[in-house]
Amino acid sequence: MSIGYILPSIKILLIEDDLFLTEVLNNHLLQKGICEFQSVTNIVEAKLFIPVFEPDILLLDVNLKNGSGIEFCRFLRQNGFVKPVIMIVENSSENDSIDSLNAGANDYITKPIRLSELFTRIKFQYEQHSSVEPEKFFIGLIEFIPENKTLSVRGKSKKIFLTEKETLILSVLFRSYPSPVHKDVLLKEVWGFHIGLTTHTLETHIYRLRHKIKELTQESFILTKESGYGLA
Repeated sequence: MSIGYILPSIKILLIEDDLFLTEVLNNHLLQKGICEFQSVTNIVEAKLFIPVFEPDILLLDVNLKNGSGIEFCRFLRQNGFVKPVIMIVENSSENDSIDSLNAGANDYITKPIRLSELFTRIKFQYEQHSSVEPEKFFIGLIEFIPENKTLSVRGKSKKIFLTEKETLILSVLFRSYPSPVHKDVLLKEVWGFHIGLTTHTLETHIYRLRHKIKELTQESFILTKESGYGLA
Protein backbone atom coordinates (compact mmCIF):
# COMPACT_ATOMS: atom_id res chain seq x y z
CA MET A 1 0.00 0.00 0.00
CA SER A 2 1.52 3.27 -1.08
CA ILE A 3 1.75 6.37 1.09
CA GLY A 4 -0.32 8.25 -1.48
CA TYR A 5 -3.11 5.69 -1.21
CA ILE A 6 -3.55 5.73 2.54
CA LEU A 7 -2.96 9.36 3.49
CA PRO A 8 -6.05 10.90 1.83
CA SER A 9 -8.31 8.79 4.04
CA ILE A 10 -7.17 10.23 7.36
CA LYS A 11 -7.50 13.42 9.36
CA ILE A 12 -4.34 15.00 10.73
CA LEU A 13 -4.15 17.74 13.35
CA LEU A 14 -0.92 19.68 13.78
CA ILE A 15 -0.37 21.50 17.09
CA GLU A 16 2.48 23.85 16.32
CA ASP A 17 3.23 27.54 16.84
CA ASP A 18 5.91 27.68 14.12
CA LEU A 19 3.80 29.14 11.32
CA PHE A 20 6.45 28.55 8.66
CA LEU A 21 6.61 24.84 9.50
CA THR A 22 2.81 24.71 9.53
CA GLU A 23 2.66 26.23 6.05
CA VAL A 24 5.29 23.85 4.68
CA LEU A 25 3.50 20.79 6.06
CA ASN A 26 0.12 22.04 4.90
CA ASN A 27 1.40 22.57 1.34
CA HIS A 28 3.07 19.19 1.12
CA LEU A 29 0.15 17.31 2.65
CA LEU A 30 -2.20 18.99 0.20
CA GLN A 31 0.08 17.84 -2.62
CA LYS A 32 -0.26 14.31 -1.28
CA GLY A 33 -4.01 14.67 -1.53
CA ILE A 34 -4.86 15.19 2.12
CA CYS A 35 -8.00 17.29 2.28
CA GLU A 36 -8.46 16.96 6.04
CA PHE A 37 -5.39 18.61 7.51
CA GLN A 38 -5.92 21.20 10.23
CA SER A 39 -3.60 23.09 12.57
CA VAL A 40 -3.80 25.03 15.81
CA THR A 41 -1.09 27.03 17.51
CA ASN A 42 -1.64 26.33 21.20
CA ILE A 43 -2.98 23.90 23.80
CA VAL A 44 -6.13 25.91 24.59
CA GLU A 45 -7.20 25.79 20.94
CA ALA A 46 -6.24 22.11 20.73
CA LYS A 47 -8.45 21.15 23.69
CA LEU A 48 -11.42 22.78 22.00
CA PHE A 49 -10.68 21.55 18.48
CA ILE A 50 -9.82 17.86 19.06
CA PRO A 51 -13.36 16.77 20.09
CA VAL A 52 -14.81 18.62 17.08
CA PHE A 53 -12.31 17.55 14.40
CA GLU A 54 -11.70 14.02 15.79
CA PRO A 55 -8.26 13.61 14.20
CA ASP A 56 -6.81 10.21 13.32
CA ILE A 57 -3.24 11.42 13.94
CA LEU A 58 -1.87 14.20 16.15
CA LEU A 59 1.41 15.92 15.30
CA LEU A 60 2.40 17.71 18.50
CA ASP A 61 5.38 19.98 19.12
CA VAL A 62 7.01 19.47 22.52
CA ASN A 63 7.67 23.20 22.98
CA LEU A 64 4.66 25.46 22.65
CA LYS A 65 4.48 29.09 23.73
CA ASN A 66 1.62 28.46 26.15
CA GLY A 67 2.70 25.12 27.57
CA SER A 68 4.48 21.79 27.25
CA GLY A 69 3.47 19.47 24.45
CA ILE A 70 4.70 16.56 26.55
CA GLU A 71 2.39 17.45 29.42
CA PHE A 72 -0.47 17.93 26.97
CA CYS A 73 0.18 14.47 25.53
CA ARG A 74 0.05 13.03 29.06
CA PHE A 75 -3.20 14.94 29.67
CA LEU A 76 -4.75 13.51 26.51
CA ARG A 77 -3.85 9.94 27.42
CA GLN A 78 -5.16 10.32 30.96
CA ASN A 79 -8.44 11.54 29.50
CA GLY A 80 -8.94 8.65 27.10
CA PHE A 81 -7.43 9.86 23.80
CA VAL A 82 -6.13 6.69 22.11
CA LYS A 83 -5.29 7.86 18.58
CA PRO A 84 -1.61 7.96 17.55
CA VAL A 85 0.47 10.95 18.68
CA ILE A 86 3.73 11.81 16.93
CA MET A 87 5.82 14.35 18.83
CA ILE A 88 7.98 16.96 17.11
CA VAL A 89 11.26 17.44 19.00
CA GLU A 90 14.46 19.39 18.58
CA ASN A 91 17.28 17.32 17.10
CA SER A 92 19.55 17.94 20.09
CA SER A 93 17.02 17.04 22.79
CA GLU A 94 17.26 13.35 23.67
CA ASN A 95 15.41 13.96 26.94
CA ASP A 96 12.38 15.34 25.10
CA SER A 97 12.28 12.20 22.94
CA ILE A 98 12.33 9.92 25.98
CA ASP A 99 9.88 12.07 27.95
CA SER A 100 7.50 12.11 24.99
CA LEU A 101 7.36 8.32 24.85
CA ASN A 102 6.95 8.14 28.63
CA ALA A 103 4.01 10.55 28.35
CA GLY A 104 2.23 8.20 25.97
CA ALA A 105 3.37 9.34 22.51
CA ASN A 106 3.56 6.61 19.89
CA ASP A 107 6.55 8.07 18.08
CA TYR A 108 8.57 11.22 17.56
CA ILE A 109 10.29 13.01 14.72
CA THR A 110 13.15 15.48 15.00
CA LYS A 111 13.60 18.91 13.48
CA PRO A 112 14.45 19.75 10.78
CA ILE A 113 11.68 17.46 9.60
CA ARG A 114 12.31 15.25 6.60
CA LEU A 115 8.91 15.06 4.93
CA SER A 116 9.37 11.59 3.46
CA GLU A 117 10.20 10.28 6.95
CA LEU A 118 7.19 12.04 8.45
CA PHE A 119 4.82 10.56 5.85
CA THR A 120 6.23 7.09 6.50
CA ARG A 121 5.73 7.47 10.25
CA ILE A 122 2.18 8.77 9.78
CA LYS A 123 1.34 5.82 7.52
CA PHE A 124 2.85 3.30 9.92
CA GLN A 125 1.07 4.67 12.98
CA TYR A 126 -2.25 4.88 11.17
CA GLU A 127 -1.99 1.30 9.92
CA GLN A 128 -0.92 0.03 13.34
CA HIS A 129 -3.85 1.71 15.03
CA SER A 130 -6.43 0.76 12.41
CA SER A 131 -5.41 -2.80 11.57
CA VAL A 132 -6.93 -4.92 14.33
CA GLU A 133 -8.42 -4.72 17.79
CA PRO A 134 -5.42 -4.45 20.12
CA GLU A 135 -4.41 -7.53 22.08
CA LYS A 136 -5.41 -7.29 25.75
CA PHE A 137 -4.24 -9.20 28.83
CA PHE A 138 -6.04 -9.44 32.15
CA ILE A 139 -4.89 -10.56 35.57
CA GLY A 140 -7.51 -9.83 38.20
CA LEU A 141 -8.61 -6.25 37.54
CA ILE A 142 -5.35 -5.26 35.83
CA GLU A 143 -5.65 -4.71 32.07
CA PHE A 144 -2.55 -4.57 29.87
CA ILE A 145 -2.66 -3.45 26.21
CA PRO A 146 0.85 -3.81 24.71
CA GLU A 147 0.01 -1.99 21.48
CA ASN A 148 -1.08 1.11 23.37
CA LYS A 149 1.68 0.68 25.99
CA THR A 150 -0.92 1.08 28.74
CA LEU A 151 -1.73 -0.54 32.05
CA SER A 152 -5.03 0.17 33.77
CA VAL A 153 -7.59 -1.13 36.27
CA ARG A 154 -10.85 -2.28 34.70
CA GLY A 155 -13.71 0.01 35.57
CA LYS A 156 -11.43 3.00 36.16
CA SER A 157 -10.38 5.64 33.68
CA LYS A 158 -6.85 6.17 35.00
CA LYS A 159 -4.05 4.61 32.98
CA ILE A 160 -0.29 4.50 33.22
CA PHE A 161 1.86 4.71 30.12
CA LEU A 162 4.84 2.49 29.60
CA THR A 163 8.13 2.82 27.78
CA GLU A 164 9.03 0.39 25.00
CA LYS A 165 11.20 -1.74 27.33
CA GLU A 166 8.58 -1.74 30.10
CA THR A 167 6.00 -2.90 27.57
CA LEU A 168 8.25 -5.72 26.38
CA ILE A 169 9.00 -6.84 29.96
CA LEU A 170 5.31 -6.99 30.85
CA SER A 171 4.49 -8.76 27.57
CA VAL A 172 6.89 -11.58 28.50
CA LEU A 173 5.58 -11.76 32.08
CA PHE A 174 1.91 -11.75 31.06
CA ARG A 175 2.41 -14.44 28.42
CA SER A 176 4.27 -16.61 30.92
CA TYR A 177 1.72 -16.16 33.75
CA PRO A 178 1.31 -17.90 36.16
CA SER A 179 4.84 -19.23 35.67
CA PRO A 180 7.72 -16.89 36.60
CA VAL A 181 10.39 -15.89 34.09
CA HIS A 182 14.11 -16.25 34.74
CA LYS A 183 16.12 -13.02 34.61
CA ASP A 184 18.31 -14.34 31.81
CA VAL A 185 15.23 -15.14 29.72
CA LEU A 186 13.86 -11.62 30.24
CA LEU A 187 17.18 -10.09 29.26
CA LYS A 188 17.26 -12.14 26.06
CA GLU A 189 13.63 -11.48 25.14
CA VAL A 190 13.71 -7.74 25.83
CA TRP A 191 17.26 -6.72 24.94
CA GLY A 192 18.44 -9.55 22.73
CA PHE A 193 22.07 -10.50 22.78
CA HIS A 194 24.10 -7.56 24.09
CA ILE A 195 27.63 -8.17 25.26
CA GLY A 196 28.19 -6.93 28.79
CA LEU A 197 24.51 -6.43 29.62
CA THR A 198 23.87 -7.29 33.28
CA THR A 199 20.79 -8.08 35.32
CA HIS A 200 21.18 -4.65 36.94
CA THR A 201 19.63 -3.15 33.78
CA LEU A 202 16.59 -5.38 34.17
CA GLU A 203 16.34 -4.75 37.91
CA THR A 204 16.34 -0.98 37.29
CA HIS A 205 13.45 -1.29 34.83
CA ILE A 206 11.52 -3.56 37.20
CA TYR A 207 12.03 -1.02 40.00
CA ARG A 208 10.61 1.78 37.83
CA LEU A 209 7.73 -0.40 36.69
CA ARG A 210 6.76 -1.19 40.28
CA HIS A 211 6.66 2.52 41.11
CA LYS A 212 4.44 3.21 38.09
CA ILE A 213 2.09 0.39 38.99
CA LYS A 214 1.71 1.85 42.50
CA GLU A 215 -0.12 4.73 40.80
CA LEU A 216 -2.88 2.20 40.00
CA THR A 217 -2.86 -0.18 42.92
CA GLN A 218 -1.03 -0.57 46.21
CA GLU A 219 -0.88 -4.34 45.82
CA SER A 220 2.34 -6.06 44.78
CA PHE A 221 1.93 -6.97 41.12
CA ILE A 222 5.45 -7.85 39.95
CA LEU A 223 6.82 -10.40 42.37
CA THR A 224 10.44 -11.38 42.83
CA LYS A 225 10.79 -15.12 42.33
CA GLU A 226 13.83 -17.38 42.59
CA SER A 227 16.22 -16.11 39.88
CA GLY A 228 13.46 -14.15 38.17
CA TYR A 229 10.11 -12.37 38.25
CA GLY A 230 6.43 -13.25 38.05
CA LEU A 231 3.04 -11.60 38.24
CA ALA A 232 0.66 -11.78 41.20
